[in-house]
Parts: sequence; structure tokens; C-alpha cells
Amino acid sequence: MLTIVDYPGRRPEAPVTALGLDGMVTLLTDPLPVEGTGPAYAARLDDGPDPILAYCAASAIAVHLARRSGRPRPLVLFDPMPTTDDDVARAYADAIAQVPGGGEPPVPIEELPAEPEPFLKAVREDLTLRAETALRAQGLGDDVIAEPVAHFARQHLSYLAYLLAARGALPKEPIGPMLQVLSRDHPDHRDWLPEGELTTLRIDSDRAGLTAHESTRTGVVSFLSATTRRQQA
Repeated sequence: MLTIVDYPGRRPEAPVTALGLDGMVTLLTDPLPVEGTGPAYAARLDDGPDPILAYCAASAIAVHLARRSGRPRPLVLFDPMPTTDDDVARAYADAIAQVPGGGEPPVPIEELPAEPEPFLKAVREDLTLRAETALRAQGLGDDVIAEPVAHFARQHLSYLAYLLAARGALPKEPIGPMLQVLSRDHPDHRDWLPEGELTTLRIDSDRAGLTAHESTRTGVVSFLSATTRRQQA
């Protein structure tokens, strides 16, 4: 089996499942965790002993998931990179922009704490209030707006939590053999990744088609086959 960590439905690029490999099990499905640190986020995911394949910022979640298992396991990371406070700020601004009308100023992003649970709580309250106010302004009653308001807040909060969990430095302890598969112009973030055995495969593909590229599939299969043989030796 292959464990897939790939945030659903937030980008036009091909998902990890575009590799078309047998035994792929996607961990990030609804309801998604609302945890603002990598270790806490990983602790909310079901997991097994299998190799982990992750895309972009989800690479951070994959590292924390591998560390949680407490033993070496192969990781395949596609265009890995951390998220930043600016990424969080943009996602929060995008959520606010979806609510018509003005309202109170947003929760200050510069107050984002090292432990972001208070920030997530404040954002949940802010988005809930904005959505309630906008729908009441259309003449809708509380019994009608409760469900769409909860859905709106949950949808955006889960994405913000994911960005927070993928943010910042990673622990440097080795976690097992890693393959980073990079598209043509993606920067090499090897200094962000844990120490240990790392193989880099650069694919002559744009970012959008990276996981659907035949060379990517061939490289991933070769890496996984080699690590499996070593573990069985």
C-alpha cells in the first residue's frame, strides 16, 4: 500500500494519484483535521507502515507522520516546500473576500503565535460572524443560515490549519530514505528536509504535469522497488 498525503481540491495541478500506482490510499479526506501544528495534524491521521507520497506543502505533514511512526519508512516528495505566514495571510484574505459586505477588520496575521490554536479559534469566530452577518442582511433567518455558515467556516479553517501545520522548520533527525521529485523550475528545498539519505530526481515537466509525467512514475517505482529490496535483504 502507498499512503498519499495531498490536500484535496485546492489546485489545478495533477494530484499525486495521477501516478496511477496500485494500492494508493489518500489520508486527507473530509472531515479534515483542524490542528495548527505539524505533529498535532499528523496525530489526527490514520496511518500504517507503508511508504508515504506527498505533494508540495503536504511534504511537511508527511515528515511528521513518518516521525510519529518511530521507524524508517520511504518518503516520496513532489516539489516539496514549506508554507509561510504570507501563505496563511493570503488564504485568510481569500476567505474574507468571499463574504459580501464590509465588517470588522480581520484577525491580525502578525499576531500568529508559535502555537496557533488561539489564532485558529479567533479566525473561526471571525469567519462565522462575517458569514452570519452577510446572510442575515439578505433577510435569512438563523434556522436557515446555520448549516451554510458552519460549512463555510469549516472549509476555510481546515485549509488554514493545513497551511499552519506545514509551516516553518522541520525536525532534522533522519526518518528514512527520501526521494524528492522536482519539476523543471521548482527550487531545491533540501535544506528544509530532514537529514539522511536523499535522492533528487529532476523531471523535464512543468509543475502542473509533474505527477502525471511518465518519467516521474518510472522514477518513483524504481525508488520504491529499491527501498523494498533493501528492507527485505
